Amino acid sequence: MDHDKLVRRLNSVGKQAFVDYYELFEKHSQGRFSKDEVINELERCGVSNPAGAAIRAGSAKAIFDAGLELAALAIVVQSRRVPASTSEAARRLLRLRE
Repeated sequence: MDHDKLVRRLNSVGKQAFVDYYELFEKHSQGRFSKDEVINELERCGVSNPAGAAIRAGSAKAIFDAGLELAALAIVVQSRRVPASTSEAARRLLRLRE
């Protein structure tokens, strides 16, 4: 997956959602949560309706499956259109995983 496709996938997930639900998406990519479980959790938390949650789950899994989750976090850190708290959370996740 090239950089442009990564950015499109990350935007499909939503930068803030990617950071807020990073561990959920990570567990899904590891097979510890099914797609339906991820969709239900995102819906339960009010993040998305079922169709939107399915898109978010699929795009996040594609990022993890390509091994680009740290690159995605770096994009969030550099983004000027996310809240400072989201950038800081992404920075913390990067530090923990590097």
